[in-house]
Amino acid sequence: MTPIPDDRSHAPLDRRYRRQRLMATIAAFGMMVTVSTVAAAGFTVVPGTEHFGVGAGRYLIWYSVFTLATAAVYSSAGRLLERHGARVMSISGSIGVAASFTGMGVAPNLAAFYAWSAVLGVSWTGCTYLVATHLTTVWHTHSRRGTVVGIVATGFSFGGFLWGLAFPPIVASFGFTGAFTAIAAFVVLFAVLPAIFLVREPSEITVDVPDPRARRDGGPRLTRGFVVVTTLLGAAFFLFALESAFVSVQPAVYDNLGVSATTAGLLVSVYSVSGLVAKPILGYLHDRLGVIALYAVLVCLFALGLPMIALFGDLGAGVLFLLLPVAALSLSVPTIIVPLVTLRAVGQERFAVVYGFALSAFAVGLAAALPLWGLIRDLTGSYSLAMLGGAGLGIVGVLISFFAYRVGRGLRENDGAAVPVRAQASSAAH
Repeated sequence: MTPIPDDRSHAPLDRRYRRQRLMATIAAFGMMVTVSTVAAAGFTVVPGTEHFGVGAGRYLIWYSVFTLATAAVYSSAGRLLERHGARVMSISGSIGVAASFTGMGVAPNLAAFYAWSAVLGVSWTGCTYLVATHLTTVWHTHSRRGTVVGIVATGFSFGGFLWGLAFPPIVASFGFTGAFTAIAAFVVLFAVLPAIFLVREPSEITVDVPDPRARRDGGPRLTRGFVVVTTLLGAAFFLFALESAFVSVQPAVYDNLGVSATTAGLLVSVYSVSGLVAKPILGYLHDRLGVIALYAVLVCLFALGLPMIALFGDLGAGVLFLLLPVAALSLSVPTIIVPLVTLRAVGQERFAVVYGFALSAFAVGLAAALPLWGLIRDLTGSYSLAMLGGAGLGIVGVLISFFAYRVGRGLRENDGAAVPVRAQASSAAH
């Protein structure tokens, strides 16, 4: 996949181009809304354990199967996206996700339930983070790209807010099978239909064509360098995942802090609303601040997010309502800042593959993080140590991602490996 020209350096874009860009952006938003379906599936634990006659531990194995399947596929998904484009990926992926949730709802036993969750993990890579971020960055190359990425990423918080309001009565009225059927219908609305009718590739493209001399003289060193960048970004994403587990265990954390179930529900909604605000803010900061200043802000956010909840959360729900917006900012870093920094570090031509690998590492981190948070709770009696440790590792992840950015930018600037060649689409000529 290749980037479109910068809006600032070309003639005004025609009406058809702008319409296609808007369509692709709306589709990307729908894909980020689809990410929230995993949070919705959390409401199925009680009816699911009753449906299969097992404990919560055995039931939740599906989540580990799902995340590990996702981790195994994400790197290949990046290459498939490069080869087949966002339209093919998003249509096949979204149909697979809808079919998987339907299959999970009618699964006759746990083995079939786990098998469908593996299919879900594979399909997930085609219509969520990777393709949504690709669509946003490949269409928006202007100075406000970070802000647009942030707005698109609010789809997750928007979806979470909808689930919090609508899903409990759905589960209560229609039970286990009805709940998964509702999730599948949600995916059709927000992912399948947009993928079919809205996803398009850019109509005007700038291709970064490698200079043959640079390839001959510097190719091996360039390849090794980007392997290092990719590895560093994967390590950063793995560390971010250890903190991001908080999103999935929020209700348990609030219960541990002595917060009532009703107030805990309000706190989850506050977190979702905070995410709606936090993500565009992070995108805006990316657009307006230098990278060094931005990373300084990020370190502060990680230091003030979960650590403050761990240290002062037991003072009551009022304190939590004040601290959650800051935590939402820090926990939005992996989905906003890191993909933008990755794009700067490796370029659009390598973005899908590199970001796909980083998302694989993130999925592995989540698979490890959730049991780890539970173990820490069992050993210490609270989640405070997990929150403090997750935030500390998040800061390390920020520093590692900054180092990856510096290495990648150095390779791109010093090796002279790309010479821009512009290709205009026929629609731009009219």
